[in-house]
Amino acid sequence: MKPTALYAIYRNITEKKKDIETRNVILNISNAALSQTESTDIYSIIQHELSRFWKTKNFYIVLYNDENKTLTLPFYTDEKDYFTEIPAKGTLTAWLFRKLEPVLMKVPEIDALEASGEIGLVGTPCLVWLGVPLIVENEVLGAMVLQDYENEDAFSHDDLRLLTLIGNQIALAIQRKKMMTRLIAERAKAEEAAKLKQQFMSTMSHEIRTPLNEVIGITNLLLQGNPREDQMEFIKTLRFSGNHLLTLVNDVLDFNKMESGMIVFEKAQFNLHGFIGELKRSYSFRTDEKKLEFRVNIAEDVPGEIIGDSIRLNQVISNILSNAVKFTSTGFVELSVTKISGKEKSVLLQFVIADSGIGIPADKHQQIFESYTQASDDTTRRFGGTGLGLSIVKRLIELQGGEVWVESKPEEGSKFFFNLPFLLAADQVSRNKGSEPRSDEECDQLVGKRILIAEDNKINFFVANKFLSKWGAVVSLAENGEIALRMINENEYDLVLMDLHMPVMDGIEATRLIRESEKEEIRTMPVVALTAAIMSEHEDKIEGLNINDYILKPFKPGELYDKVLKHCK
Repeated sequence: MKPTALYAIYRNITEKKKDIETRNVILNISNAALSQTESTDIYSIIQHELSRFWKTKNFYIVLYNDENKTLTLPFYTDEKDYFTEIPAKGTLTAWLFRKLEPVLMKVPEIDALEASGEIGLVGTPCLVWLGVPLIVENEVLGAMVLQDYENEDAFSHDDLRLLTLIGNQIALAIQRKKMMTRLIAERAKAEEAAKLKQQFMSTMSHEIRTPLNEVIGITNLLLQGNPREDQMEFIKTLRFSGNHLLTLVNDVLDFNKMESGMIVFEKAQFNLHGFIGELKRSYSFRTDEKKLEFRVNIAEDVPGEIIGDSIRLNQVISNILSNAVKFTSTGFVELSVTKISGKEKSVLLQFVIADSGIGIPADKHQQIFESYTQASDDTTRRFGGTGLGLSIVKRLIELQGGEVWVESKPEEGSKFFFNLPFLLAADQVSRNKGSEPRSDEECDQLVGKRILIAEDNKINFFVANKFLSKWGAVVSLAENGEIALRMINENEYDLVLMDLHMPVMDGIEATRLIRESEKEEIRTMPVVALTAAIMSEHEDKIEGLNINDYILKPFKPGELYDKVLKHCK
């Protein structure tokens, strides 16, 4: 075989090996860009992979700042110097950036550039200089450069093409790293913004609900004081306005929580018939004022005691009822509850709110459930409202596994349907049980009961104390959790009403210490949370505290009586 043939075979085998090696280098660099988070780690891997072809002691990646014309070598150090920023003017690297194409420079070419004034020899002179500009996202970010000080024939144009191919992978690595860094930073900013927003909304929730609780609480006291007929109208107007404002506040807060995915639903027992009865009492005033007939129908097979989120159910029905009353000038408003299906431990209920109001065009039936959307452009101007109500209704129902829809025609009224699943309570009581005590004679089972109220707001204490004292309970006040703990250790109580938001020591920490007490009578003492916030807002903090129950402020007198009686020793 002739020597030329042997050389050709040798060359083919060498090229094939080099191709395989090149693919491996590119693959490893690409994997490094995906798996490594630190730029220094990516650089070390790139340097190691290139050492398969060239000596990489003088390999470096340069970053170029076009605004101030400086070069940065973030990974390059020698025995004496660490490079941060150096002027780009006169350097071969800056010339490479201006040229924007790969170059292989040997001594004659470098000398010619220096003689023409295009460059100045900044740094150690080299025999061979090879550079590839890296362009990422249409921006020149860096140049990979190899220098050889010993052998002028160390590099060829084939090496330049190979280095260019690898350079493209390095550019992708830089791009991925830059993208990951940006995404991490943006995510951190978004999480911080969400956290600050949630803190703000939580603070606003407490600050807005507190005076509302006071207004509604005092209103309930006035209603219990046998007011004159002319005063009754004013007091009922005040109570309805307070409750309506509280609903709007809850809507905004819930909309924010649903957007952030933080909403959690309670699983608490309540009496559905009493719940509907209270709704009827609340809305009868408005329907009477507009001379509308307000009908409530509950099917015979609807259970009395169910387990679910009564606060959210009230929010859903109140939003739809408010709209029904708002958009109906003559005729009726009707609330119906029927049982769709039932199992041993659960039930599916259907709620229907019908009215004889202005109706909704068919093409708006889906649109009205969107955020900040109403059926016509002048609805807000004519009737008021935020346009959030039905959007929140839809999301609250669907998040609980239910569905909602509407049937309506213009000038023929509307029917809103929604189905919701509930668990059945083990103890089913009379379907006539209400949320309000019927008379003072029926509220005599708390006589002599010793109740400690841990509450920093004096008006909230004043309202609760008035009702409990009227029912014969002996009431004491602790203005923070620390005082409450001291009083519990010094006195005997049948129950503690514990506000969760208090200075010095809040109700959550106080309850935790109660449950850790060495004294059994203290450790097992009934604790009922009295709070302006939904309990699920504190779910991560109250887990394992064994809080016996909660009463949401502003409380209903009947609910306060029933829950205190239920848990008193």
